[in-house]
Amino acid sequence: MPNGSTKPSCVMNSNGPILFLCEAGPQTGFGHAGRCMAIAAALREGFGCESIFGFRGAPEAEDKIKAAGFKTIPVEDFDLWKFGNEDAVVLDLRISLAHSFFQRAKAAGKSLVSIDDPTPNRLHTDLAFYPPVPQFHELNWDGFTGTIHRGWEFIPLRKEFHLPEKPRVLHSPPKILITMGGSDPHQLTLKVLNALKSVDNEWQAEIVIGPMFNNLDKIDQITVEHGKRVKLLHDIKDMSLHMQQADAAIASFGMTAYELAACGVPQMLLCLSEDHARSASALHASGAAVSLGKFDRIFDRKLAVELQNFISDQNSLKSMAAKAAGLGIGEGALNIASRIMKMI
Repeated sequence: MPNGSTKPSCVMNSNGPILFLCEAGPQTGFGHAGRCMAIAAALREGFGCESIFGFRGAPEAEDKIKAAGFKTIPVEDFDLWKFGNEDAVVLDLRISLAHSFFQRAKAAGKSLVSIDDPTPNRLHTDLAFYPPVPQFHELNWDGFTGTIHRGWEFIPLRKEFHLPEKPRVLHSPPKILITMGGSDPHQLTLKVLNALKSVDNEWQAEIVIGPMFNNLDKIDQITVEHGKRVKLLHDIKDMSLHMQQADAAIASFGMTAYELAACGVPQMLLCLSEDHARSASALHASGAAVSLGKFDRIFDRKLAVELQNFISDQNSLKSMAAKAAGLGIGEGALNIASRIMKMI
């Protein structure tokens, strides 16, 4: 199982674009498309290499890709993709592709890349990138002949997610950022807002409203109950700015958790699935976050107690912020882009 570790030097632009195949929607979230966009931006800005997206999913997510200046091609069946002049194909999918897809890719001479892929697709790729999560050790790599890169430094984030330029000065009362992804399919925003009713400490909160939320009426109602302590954030242009200004965050695990860590924000995590809970355990073990595990196992009373402890323990928040800063997350997109360019 080869593993790469050295950082390659920059190379010049190749002839064809890089193709990204990905999905995004209310159930899968926007994280997969978001991290592909981060790599595509690094390819463009660092190497002058353009990218195109073979995309399937919600129009709101596709609009974000287009707004970033990337061409999208709607896909109904990824197995039937017709290869063109792309120099490499980046797979960020959670579905297993047919063997015929890889046969055609090989016949067309395409280099293949996978991003945090638990499916058998990864066995056909030339490069495979992973965060340092425990599930990696359970994957079977029989037959794999490519190179694996694994670590905090291979988590692809947009370049604006970084530590604040000036030391963070804690607000009084503390400012909490609550962000549950682009769709919040299990209404975790409401769950947290309800639990905050039982928190004795003073606090203020900014609530990120994603483009695919479907329960705004309920959120508006509970926001009125909380009064001026709660501010709703719609159509955010620069999420990193809100993260860098927050004292702490309560989030649904996903790419958002890594963005928060890159900004040095202490965070409490709720997880949508057992797989997410296991991935979040790596941040928990690092000391950069507190993961409460899968959301449906956290009763409201327990959540209120955990929130009380989280918000009130300033020493713990400072420690988590320092641990997050020490992970070195932030250059993942460029690190991945440079290895793709070296490969092709």
